[in-house]
Amino acid sequence: MITLYTPATGFPDLEAKIAYGLARIGIEAYGSDKVAIENCNGFYAITIDGEIDSINRTFNMVSKRVLSSVYIPFNTPGIAGRSANNMSVNNEENFTLDFYTSLFPYSINKNIEPVCRHKTTKIGNVIGFTAATSYHHRRNGIDISIQQQIPRRPTNPKKICKTCGLLSLLGIWFASFIFSVADKEVMITPLPKRKITGQDLEQIFSLQHKVRKDWINQEIPQTLIPLIFLSKIPSSSDILSKFDLFIAVLSRQQGYHVDGLFLIPIGDYLAFIKASPYNPASVEIMLRGNAFNALQELNQVVFTKAQTSLLKFARLYVQETSSNNFVNLLYPQTAKYLLEVTMIKLEIIENPALLSLARTLRYFIRERKYGYADDIRNARRDSKDFEETIVKMLREAELRRVQQEQDKNSGKEVKNWVHLPNEEEIKEIFRLTNEDFEQVKTALVILAFSFPTKKEED
Repeated sequence: MITLYTPATGFPDLEAKIAYGLARIGIEAYGSDKVAIENCNGFYAITIDGEIDSINRTFNMVSKRVLSSVYIPFNTPGIAGRSANNMSVNNEENFTLDFYTSLFPYSINKNIEPVCRHKTTKIGNVIGFTAATSYHHRRNGIDISIQQQIPRRPTNPKKICKTCGLLSLLGIWFASFIFSVADKEVMITPLPKRKITGQDLEQIFSLQHKVRKDWINQEIPQTLIPLIFLSKIPSSSDILSKFDLFIAVLSRQQGYHVDGLFLIPIGDYLAFIKASPYNPASVEIMLRGNAFNALQELNQVVFTKAQTSLLKFARLYVQETSSNNFVNLLYPQTAKYLLEVTMIKLEIIENPALLSLARTLRYFIRERKYGYADDIRNARRDSKDFEETIVKMLREAELRRVQQEQDKNSGKEVKNWVHLPNEEEIKEIFRLTNEDFEQVKTALVILAFSFPTKKEED
């Protein structure tokens, strides 16, 4: 049994890629059941049930088999030009992983030192290895230079040893997700939160092929990338629950540039996706309809559990996904999940009186008359807006019901019958609002903006 350690460079994505590269070699040599990675808070420990000599031989074999040309470097986002040429392996080169068997190489703390602190052949630490180096950064104060009497931090990344570079490349193509969004390339690196096994990594490897080189044609806000990405692979929720995600958004303008970096926990996203197949389906509907305002509000609901964002989301979803011929509503399963996740009581969500009034409000929404819903969601507890809106809506509903009965008697087809709640149900609604105004208001609007369940239709 041997343990290999990543060099604690300070860059979370680079550490994970090196760890995945080392694990890939261990799996190649001994199988996935003999390999594990453990997060040690700043670096990773890779345990392999084997011997270092065999690991070294396997690394040299894999490097010469996979990285003997510039094909993989050139096809890795963040690597271009001369950098790719420096990353190919020729038959005369031999590498050792012996220095990964000890913790933290000795640092000379000088500017010429590579980020990994390994005293071997150095290459450029390109954006593809760690996007964080594209931003201004400081390490022990030695990167600061004085320009026009002003201390500045360089944007040029420090170098890295070739062994770490090759391991990082292997890790990228073993356990990172790469896809395109319009003219930008996105690289998502899972960061282990706890100990993971070689079998876990093999599942990541199989998942990444579902999204590799996938193309999302339209521009999307960068904050939506986690939600959209995870919605496209809903089967990933179990395996990805063991990871956080490091997301780098790259653009190419005479070389690669970093447009955005995100390091996020994804538990809330996975819970949303796993709760119902209708949830990722809703995301896909919004993506197809360019409903980015609705997606932004949904992202807020999933991540912050804000009831105000939920009300905005429902309104925007219907507005942005409906067509001239059809008013598209929320799936009831999605509506119920979002109500529950924003801490709306189940007894309110399932209250028969509330469901009855929601049917009436839904009628007006389907008629594209959103005024009542807007007035209800904007109503305040310290005003009479809620009660007055309900009374006004019911009065108009009664008039429309009379007209519908007349149309029916004259032989006309009535497709969207207006529902009228009874007097006891109205009293129950007002009683509930006195007890919990915000929850009742939110539940009423969200249920009205969703399709009726089969039980309601019956």
